[in-house]
Parts: sequence; structure tokens; C-alpha cells
Amino acid sequence: MYFYLFVTLFVVWMVFDAVRRKAPLYWLVVIVLFAPLGTFVYFAVVKLRQWNPPGVLKRASGGPSIEALRQQLDETPSVANKLALADALEARDDCNLSAPLYEDVLRGDPDNRQALHGLGRSEMGRGRFNAAAEHLDRLLRIDNAYRDYAAALDYADALWHNDQRADTIEVMEGLARVSTRINHRVALAHYLTEYGDVARAREVLADGLSSYETSPDFVKKRDQTWAQRAEKMLKGLPA
Repeated sequence: MYFYLFVTLFVVWMVFDAVRRKAPLYWLVVIVLFAPLGTFVYFAVVKLRQWNPPGVLKRASGGPSIEALRQQLDETPSVANKLALADALEARDDCNLSAPLYEDVLRGDPDNRQALHGLGRSEMGRGRFNAAAEHLDRLLRIDNAYRDYAAALDYADALWHNDQRADTIEVMEGLARVSTRINHRVALAHYLTEYGDVARAREVLADGLSSYETSPDFVKKRDQTWAQRAEKMLKGLPA
């Protein structure tokens, strides 16, 4: 009994944290729909970042610390070093520090894709969703598949938080047409459900699972977790 009480309180805490920090909506899906495992994933990937002291925090890739990146930029003020520091700051939600670095890069190179993506994500972190959508829209006009469509997912999330719900659905529908990845269909189904179009969400998930079943073995192995999530989400949709 105590274990279930602990899990329930932990899920509520992580939901509150995700809402407070305006985390992308897919994290709420992970936290609630795939609890308790998804809740612990959010805790490890997102929440723990704020408890790492400066100079000790390592990037997810095992790269240099923030302080090392600052020193590297001071010694060699190149665009690459500026972006490396900005990305590390954005990854730990220091968006007020990362945004000016991205803006500085864009002043010299307005079409820098890494800076546009980073600035878009930084503006989302600061709750400036309209500005985020503008930067991400510019990026997608340059490269609509940037970082395996991660920028497109961020753009959809920025639009959603900016109360442009119909535009979010349009972006995600477009992504589902050009991408065969089942995770993109799970994201579309989530937005459709929140938008009130449960019938369409069910159709999207069923289509995604059908495509997954006929996929090559390496795709099935890569996307197995997302297929399981799609099945669970489909079963959980109201009739």
C-alpha cells in the first residue's frame, strides 16, 4: 500500500514539475501514460539536471562541463565553441544564458540551423512561445527534416503552447505524411486527443501500428518501445 502511495505522489510531483517548467507535452504523456517507468525516466532525464552544481554537470554525451566550455570559448571565441556552450546551457534549462549566445551567432549567420533550433528551444524554456515558433518556422523553411524532425516536433509544441492548436495539428499531420516513424504518429495522436479529435487519433495510431508490422526488422527493433506506447495509448482512448 505504501509503495502505491509513494508512486502516486511521485507521479503527481513530476506532473507538477513538468507543468511548472513548461516541458514539451510529450513528457506529460511519458509521465502519466507510462507510469511509473516513464515518471522515473522524466525524473532522471529532466529533473535531476537542476541538482547538478555548475562546473560538475556533464553533458548527456559525457562531454566537457559548463565551466570547461566557458573557458574554451574565452580562449577561442569561435562560432563552434559558442554553440557548444549555448547547447550545454540550454540542455540544463539555463535559457536566459543560452539565448543571447544563439542570438550572437545568428547576427553573423542568420541561417545557422543549430542556432535557430537552439534559440527556438531557449525561447520555449523562457515561456516566449510566439518567438520560439518564429525561429523554428524559419529553421524548417531552411531544413524541414533538421535533426531527424526534432525541430518540427519542437515547432509543433511551441505552436500548441502559443494557443495555435489547429496549426499544431497541421504541422503534425504534415510530419506524419513525410515520416514513417511511429513516434511521430504517437505525437500526432496525442495532440489530436487533446484537441478533441479522438476518432482521428485512433485512426492515426492504428495506421502507425499497421505500418510498423510491415517494417524491416531493424526498424521494428529501433521503434519497438514506441510501438508498445502506441498500443497502450490506443487501448486507453475513450470509445
